[in-house]
Amino acid sequence: MESLIDRKYRLALFDTCLRKPVPNGTPGVPRWKLECPLCGAAGASLVWMPSRSTNKFFCSSRNSRNCGVQAEFPVLLKMWNLPLYRQYLQEREEEGTAGAGFNVPLASQVMPQRRSKRRLDRGKR
Repeated sequence: MESLIDRKYRLALFDTCLRKPVPNGTPGVPRWKLECPLCGAAGASLVWMPSRSTNKFFCSSRNSRNCGVQAEFPVLLKMWNLPLYRQYLQEREEEGTAGAGFNVPLASQVMPQRRSKRRLDRGKR
């Protein structure tokens, strides 16, 4: 079953699509047909993978001009919308579903804390 955080970010990602994704799966194995955000291929799909507890993206590979990318949802989110990916990592870390044993890294490891302005000013003197 898709986590609430994954669902929230899947829907947010779908809102950025020029053409809205079309559901074409079953209740047990949901699937959406959409355009590839990387190459624009019309036959791409996002499929629920119960064994991995995540959605997986598949670009259509019918045409040699298509990118043929295959990626789990967090990787797709990172490629498609980096600011949304950063928010997603933060929420996953706060929920305790990031890091070792999960399909996303800890946000604190990917996005180092910004140094304060005061500290930066001190180094310029």
